[in-house]
Amino acid sequence: MTASPGIPSVPTGAGSALSEPLRIGMVDVPNRIMQTAHSKQYSDRVESDRETAYFVRRAHGGCGLFIAGNHFVHPSGSIRGFQDAFLPESVPASRRMTDAIHDAGSRVFVQLNHHGAQAQPDGPDGPRTVYAPSRILSPSTAHATREMSRDDIRSVVEGWAISAEHARAGGFDGVEIHMAHGYLLHQFLSPLYNARGDEYGGDLEGRTRFPREVLSAVRERVGDDYTVGIRIVANEFHPDGLDGAAMREVIARLRAAARIDFLDLAAGGYHNVHYVFPSSPMPYAWLRDDVAAVKAAHPDVAVFGVGAARSVEEAEEVVASGIADMVALTRAQIADPDLGRKLLGQAFGAGSGIRHCIRLNQGCLGRGSRGLPMSCTVNPLAGRELERGDRPHAATARHWIVVGGGPAGMRAAVELASDGHHVTLLEQADELGGQLRLARRVPGRESVGLLVDDLERDLAEAGVHVRLGVAATAADLAAAAADGIVMATGAVAPRSTSLALGGAYTGGFPAAGTIDAFAAASAPAQLGRRIAVVDSDGTAYAAGIVLSLLAHVDELEVVTPFESVFPHIGAGYDRPLLLERLAAHPGFRRRTAQVVDAVVPETISVRDALTGEGTTLDRLDAVVAIEPRASVVVEGIADAAPRVVTIGDAFAPRTIDAAIFEAVELAYDVAGLGVLRPGR
Repeated sequence: MTASPGIPSVPTGAGSALSEPLRIGMVDVPNRIMQTAHSKQYSDRVESDRETAYFVRRAHGGCGLFIAGNHFVHPSGSIRGFQDAFLPESVPASRRMTDAIHDAGSRVFVQLNHHGAQAQPDGPDGPRTVYAPSRILSPSTAHATREMSRDDIRSVVEGWAISAEHARAGGFDGVEIHMAHGYLLHQFLSPLYNARGDEYGGDLEGRTRFPREVLSAVRERVGDDYTVGIRIVANEFHPDGLDGAAMREVIARLRAAARIDFLDLAAGGYHNVHYVFPSSPMPYAWLRDDVAAVKAAHPDVAVFGVGAARSVEEAEEVVASGIADMVALTRAQIADPDLGRKLLGQAFGAGSGIRHCIRLNQGCLGRGSRGLPMSCTVNPLAGRELERGDRPHAATARHWIVVGGGPAGMRAAVELASDGHHVTLLEQADELGGQLRLARRVPGRESVGLLVDDLERDLAEAGVHVRLGVAATAADLAAAAADGIVMATGAVAPRSTSLALGGAYTGGFPAAGTIDAFAAASAPAQLGRRIAVVDSDGTAYAAGIVLSLLAHVDELEVVTPFESVFPHIGAGYDRPLLLERLAAHPGFRRRTAQVVDAVVPETISVRDALTGEGTTLDRLDAVVAIEPRASVVVEGIADAAPRVVTIGDAFAPRTIDAAIFEAVELAYDVAGLGVLRPGR
């Protein structure tokens, strides 16, 4: 089975170029597969056992090189949930982690950073100044910054040097100086942030001065027998910023100042954050050409290829073709910790298929943006390696029936069958996938199809008996005499509303005059050319419905009681790209903080919830109501088996993450290694 249309499976004998060792500075890396630095929030100030277990699991899975990060170099940049490299106590904690990674056969560098303008004015120990090259409004926090003085710069340079010294003492194989993603050193390099008129601004010589001082100080502190590299953007992708050619000039100037052993490439910044954290609407090989150009301009230094592979399965081609020396598969290895072994041809049989990252950024970056530890939509064991080890094969095989072929039901069936149970999956539709069938049709979310493909493959490999077109009743389930039943019947767009209180309508949900979201998304061409969408949900689900409809209409106006459109899609990462997509449609309009007073044919009456000012939207072909989804309930099943468990949207409509998390937790519960819902 292919991973998705047009994406090949890993060929037999794959991994020859990926399996070659690489000399990077003073270090030999065992293969060409790496994970770049990514925020996990598993540690606070110094490395933790949780962080160590995460890396060791992926080292056993075949990853050759890790970049641990962010690690901060100065108190003015500290963030709760991250490591402070400048602290002396970081050394023994780092040594415990690096020893464990080395014992597992991998190498690890550490990323040293200062967020500069992107830091919050409230630090772990209290209020603080936010520093930047110039006094600007931060694109990530909107707070005004302080222009760094020469004394400020000298202090931070020394912080970088001390942090590098601690990194070496802590057993890291090298350090990566972060000059990308709109953080402090990148801010000095970029005219988007640097408006200084002194020796640290202006031309290329001035804008590179602070980064060159950091490079020189770090190299002097750690010596010539240690690996030092940089993370740097290959292109800012901004009309007023630095393009690929300009960034290659910057790299050349930096290399002239001090020895640089590797170039770990990136793009963009917080001015276009979807390049920093690319999500499903971004092409897979979104940085490929710029990576290749940097490697061509700097053939004598190791180049790490981010955003260079056309698919995970084609990772080897990045190295074999000479585009880069290492291929970065960061979120891919969050999703599948055994990805390295699979790409290197070291995994066989059932379970050897790749579990794909679907690039929605919900479990990883989405949780991080809310101050929560990183997880993963398709791998809820990420970051929980210490508490969720391998499950034993069932001593006694039980018969389980899973009702519902959406993500929760499919994954629960796979997990239970993989543990040795006999599993039957019943789905009333003629195909599997549940709501994912609609989700993968949303423009920019086609990658959801990878999850459906993976789960269908895993069902077949695990030996699950799948029956399509079967509407399960309580009587049928009781007659089957199963040992356990998993209700994963999902959720639907309610024909009225699932809310007892609140919502967008002053007099309650109207009895007639609206079209439910599922019906609208299933047949968008039948809605007409001018429509209104009343959104009482505000989540990515609601945004997906709107994106699905936009291409089929001339005018679409969103009316919502929230103070902004889709408020539950966070201000970082995915939101800017969503707003760009909406703005690109000439007929898109929005009315926020509005309530609906009346819905009549071709017209809705709305009112500003704050001022009370009313208006009418007329000449409408349709009014689509997006309400929070309602669980699908099958009555009378409580006694249909010795154990009946409800998971996913059938328990409470939420996200794909919740559906898969509960499916996996159920398997640990059945194995006696966890509790599905503690306290119940």
